[in-house]
Amino acid sequence: MNKIDGPLRAVVADDEPFVRAALVEQLGLLWPELQIVAEAEDGPQALRAITQHRPDIAFLDIRMPGLTGLQVAQLLDERTQVVFVTAYDNHALEAFEANAVDYVLKPLDTARLARVVSKLRSRETAPTGQLNQALEAALRALQKAPAAEVAPGPASMLEWLQVSTGTTVSLVHVDDVLFFESDTKYTRVVGLDCDGLVRTSLKELLPQLPSAFLQVHRSAIVNRHHVKAVQRIDDNMELELKGHAQRLRVSEAHRQHFKAM
Repeated sequence: MNKIDGPLRAVVADDEPFVRAALVEQLGLLWPELQIVAEAEDGPQALRAITQHRPDIAFLDIRMPGLTGLQVAQLLDERTQVVFVTAYDNHALEAFEANAVDYVLKPLDTARLARVVSKLRSRETAPTGQLNQALEAALRALQKAPAAEVAPGPASMLEWLQVSTGTTVSLVHVDDVLFFESDTKYTRVVGLDCDGLVRTSLKELLPQLPSAFLQVHRSAIVNRHHVKAVQRIDDNMELELKGHAQRLRVSEAHRQHFKAM
């Protein structure tokens, strides 16, 4: 990061307003000279803000509506340094592949954010000793202050999935997914034209999926728009899917979703 006249400028983008507010507040304490020139609540808004303000730093939530933080970062020039904010540690590798300066996990960890700020500030030309002293003083003040209560924000709805099939990664829209199925450390994604894996668990996926997706048992989620028929055999219930031979068993705890079908 090249030193410019005046304080550095930043854009903060996160679709969870409480998380965004907490990040802005902590940055203000850890780095008072940093100017937050804009806040954004989705990917397209973040891209417009960065294009308009040309900030030195962008704090981007990885999972945002419209465009993900990764997609926004790929559209930026080298002027803007990127720090990703994510609830999922498995995005760290993707973050560094996108040439991010660093990443911060949610819920926000003050000590971790302080290290990221230290890394960013060390790129300026001010004496390192003075910066570290100021940062340590701000961190001590934060640790003594009472913790702010942060309410959870709504989960971001997924629109696109990066599905791995062997050495190929395909972009699949969630509407084209027939069902998700747990597969050891991964989740199998079966769609109209794909059968591959994502590195996100069913538990993490479910809150981010549209209402058309229903859990049928502990290891499967189905898109009801692709359910052709419900088969009842003795005490068992199975779903027949459009254009796919595999049937999905419905556990007793989830049968109420399909009794009307």
